[in-house]
Amino acid sequence: MRVGKLNGFELKECVLDVIKHRREEIKTGAALGEDCASFQSKDILLISTDPITGASKNIGSLAIKVASNDIYAAGGEPFLAMITLIAPSEATTKDIRKIMNEAEKEAKRLNIEIAGGHTEFSDAVKRFIINTVIVGKTKRHIKATSLNLGDSIIVTKTIGLEGSVILADKYADLLCLNENEKKELLEYTEKISLIKEHKSVENISISSMHDITEGGVFGALAEICEGAGMGCKIIVNSIPISPLTRKICDALNIDCYNLISSGSMIITTQFPEETIKSLCENGIEASIIGKITHGRPTAILSDGKEITLEVKPDELFNNDKLGDL
Repeated sequence: MRVGKLNGFELKECVLDVIKHRREEIKTGAALGEDCASFQSKDILLISTDPITGASKNIGSLAIKVASNDIYAAGGEPFLAMITLIAPSEATTKDIRKIMNEAEKEAKRLNIEIAGGHTEFSDAVKRFIINTVIVGKTKRHIKATSLNLGDSIIVTKTIGLEGSVILADKYADLLCLNENEKKELLEYTEKISLIKEHKSVENISISSMHDITEGGVFGALAEICEGAGMGCKIIVNSIPISPLTRKICDALNIDCYNLISSGSMIITTQFPEETIKSLCENGIEASIIGKITHGRPTAILSDGKEITLEVKPDELFNNDKLGDL
């Protein structure tokens, strides 16, 4: 059991020797004794941050993917990451090095440089908590709330990708998934990055993009509509969801539409056919699920009932449903 920062040798071995310099925008990166990174760009700068609190596997990779998705959704290219990693007191430096190796591998894949951060052991946490700040650059900031009346609403891939992976890990004994289903979950992990969506619509006229994270697709739509002062009408049966995600959610009494769905993006546009064609050409499945309207954000259920969408706590943290499983 230990608390506090890593010593200089541990920091070098577990963090500084793992991460590599790869972006010309970064003038001063991670180093012993340096508390700030420096960078320079002529473009509009974007900055976003995201924590990983629900997952327990591959959190280094997930931290880079999820935080980068906010930059991709804003139409930008991420280039710098700052990671704060808080380890439980019973963890080891080997655990920290493993997480940093995961993060560096994903950062290299996305051409991002980990330029600094903070790492320590703490008795205030029961599991690893990792928070990532990402800086990106763009010529045009595409805002999630820049909706237009009549825009078609597109959802990419299938919802619940990240939530399915987390739930399958946490409730493995209860779900008893077969080998093919476990292999499919590994594919979900690979799909969590939105880099392909970003590249697919670079030259397409779209109004907005938003990654579907905590609160699921219902929460994401409620959030952007409220922020824009507009509404939407979606058809629930048109929302793409895989049979495996449906199976996991049904077994755990989870509402898949309010489940964290990193890896799936909401895109609004006046040109849905062109947008979907470009996405498909880049290997991304996409579905039209509704339109932007006046009024409130609503969804028409399979029985014809219309409900109002609202931002709710994610199903992943719904203790009333999951506490006794």
